[in-house]
Amino acid sequence: MLVLDYLQRTDQANPEVQLTAEKYVATGYQRLLTFEVPGGGFSLFGQAPAQVFLTAYGLMEFSDMAEVYPVDQEMIDRTARWLMDQQQSDGTWLEQGYSEHWRVNAELPTTAYITWALVEAGYKNTPEVERAIAYIREFAGQEDDAYSLALVASALTAYDNQDGTTRAILQKLYDMRVEDGDAIYWQNTEASFMGATGDSGSVETTAMVAASFMRAGVYPDAVSGALASLIQSKDSWGTWSTTQATILSLKTLLLATESTGTAGEPATVRISLNKELTEEITIDPGNADVVHVVTFDQGFSPTGANRLQLEVEGGGNLMYQVATSYYLPWDQVPMVEMMGELIAIDVAYDRTNLAVNDTATVDVGVKLNREGVVKMALIDLGVPPGFTVLTEDLSRLVEQRVIARYELTGRQIIIYLEDFAGDQPLNFSYRLRARFPMRAQTPPSSVYDYYNPTEQTTQPPLEMVVIDEQE
Repeated sequence: MLVLDYLQRTDQANPEVQLTAEKYVATGYQRLLTFEVPGGGFSLFGQAPAQVFLTAYGLMEFSDMAEVYPVDQEMIDRTARWLMDQQQSDGTWLEQGYSEHWRVNAELPTTAYITWALVEAGYKNTPEVERAIAYIREFAGQEDDAYSLALVASALTAYDNQDGTTRAILQKLYDMRVEDGDAIYWQNTEASFMGATGDSGSVETTAMVAASFMRAGVYPDAVSGALASLIQSKDSWGTWSTTQATILSLKTLLLATESTGTAGEPATVRISLNKELTEEITIDPGNADVVHVVTFDQGFSPTGANRLQLEVEGGGNLMYQVATSYYLPWDQVPMVEMMGELIAIDVAYDRTNLAVNDTATVDVGVKLNREGVVKMALIDLGVPPGFTVLTEDLSRLVEQRVIARYELTGRQIIIYLEDFAGDQPLNFSYRLRARFPMRAQTPPSSVYDYYNPTEQTTQPPLEMVVIDEQE
């Protein structure tokens, strides 16, 4: 959606690319509609009760989508009306069951986020938004957490970026910046709505602050540093690890693209690996705002000491990122001590030697090693090659509300756990059926907090042997 918006705004959307992008947007749109709760609003998996934060999040997504795809306006109006009907008499919104669902537990950031969504969706001139803005302006100065202030700034700059309270909040955020060389970022002391802390929380906060500064036209030095920080924070896949961090970063970079204009003098960049393999690209006004990817998949030194060299002729300031990937034997992978794991996982097969058409039972145990709740934990269970997952076991777990949801890919089962609590360890089982004779390893299995993906625990693979008794 954001990529298609970017391509259209920069006149780079050829018919083939646009058709592919629209296909993905259409699929995402239809899937999002399934999360609407009967009676109004949205929830994490479409089950009652609806939640105001997720409904506001959905409203913002649909509004962005409407820029590039025909979205049902009646659905947008219905969603906005449901949100406005949940507003309190003092102009605030508060998620029911905050301590159980979201880690941000104050009315101000909640109200700011929902107000921001309503303004972005075109409901600026409504009594509900005006009441909310009045509340935000009255109490914004009491907030000291950068993430909450970033939400406040997002709402206020979307509504009126020249207001005195807005400028005061932006000044406060500017004073809270953390400088690291050419990069500038903001750290949140409170976890975000979806529980992001650490690097993920910092990316979310930095993206929102930078966008607010750009909307208000202030602190260009901080904007430049924030953009540098966001680009440096990209992972090797070109994303920002979590959904929220990626969406907010892309929206901020898209906003920056609109305001920076065209590039100046062309530049030639030569990238060399060990002075033997060289790739050359030219950057000019027509492609200066496009990410250029150069990949080396050969020519590496057998000693492991590799040197990458970049040479630039002409042009101005360029940003670059170097990412590598490699494999280690499992006996060389450093394992985290059990007590240091945020979430522990244990996966055990009742047998690893089978015949074709035999079934194996897999027992899974997961435990959160701290007090509190992880809003969304993901279990990634490796499926050995040549095996079929008996999905009726997993569907039964969903029906019994043991797990929230599951998905199957070619070599893994993804299990979603909603509101996974430290005092409620989880144990469940499922079955696999052997289809072919083979000897192979299972993929590794892991568990992690979705909005803090660095907190991941992985269990090594197991060897499976399947024989054909007819031979």
